[in-house]
Amino acid sequence: MKGKTESKFIFGANRICLDFINTQIVEKGHPVDLLKNFPDLIEWLTQAHVLNEKDARESLRRWKDKPRGTYTLEQAQSFRAVLRGMVERIVCRKSFLKSTIDEINEILSNRIGYPYLTRARGVFEIRFHKEFNEPIQLIVPIAESASDLLCHSDFSLIKRCENPACVLYFYDISKNHTRRWCSMSVCGNRMKVGTHYRRHWSKKKS
Repeated sequence: MKGKTESKFIFGANRICLDFINTQIVEKGHPVDLLKNFPDLIEWLTQAHVLNEKDARESLRRWKDKPRGTYTLEQAQSFRAVLRGMVERIVCRKSFLKSTIDEINEILSNRIGYPYLTRARGVFEIRFHKEFNEPIQLIVPIAESASDLLCHSDFSLIKRCENPACVLYFYDISKNHTRRWCSMSVCGNRMKVGTHYRRHWSKKKS
């Protein structure tokens, strides 16, 4: 049995909209966009559990290598820039731009689907069936996540990785809200090694 291929995407921000912002990274001092084409967008949406495998295959069949798919990727990238600007203002304790709310609402206006009643283990609940009739609807769940972030989150827990060379954000749900890094295995260890190295050479020089 073959092992799973390691994902090129970074998850762990604890909010879908923040994970989406984190599809833009920095490698060796240069910005890198992990969403280079429409299939990349579909792959990210699938790994983020926004799309199931069936919807992902259908989306690729209908819009891959088509102008509408390319345009949707451009819309997603543009919306990501809006969300990044929004989160940057939150972290810097700046007021919101009205245009940000307008952009979120514009994406939300494309939502199509219907609620349905289900029963599991003797408990009734309402679920929402998503329909993707137009490619723009693929990024509606990201706008919903951004709306939820604004309405129900503690803004002080929205943080940027403390590695100055990193551009990733996360929502801190750690026990004492002391999380500092996008990933302890990447930026956390890198910064610790750097600190140890500087201390070592400082002692040798003294």
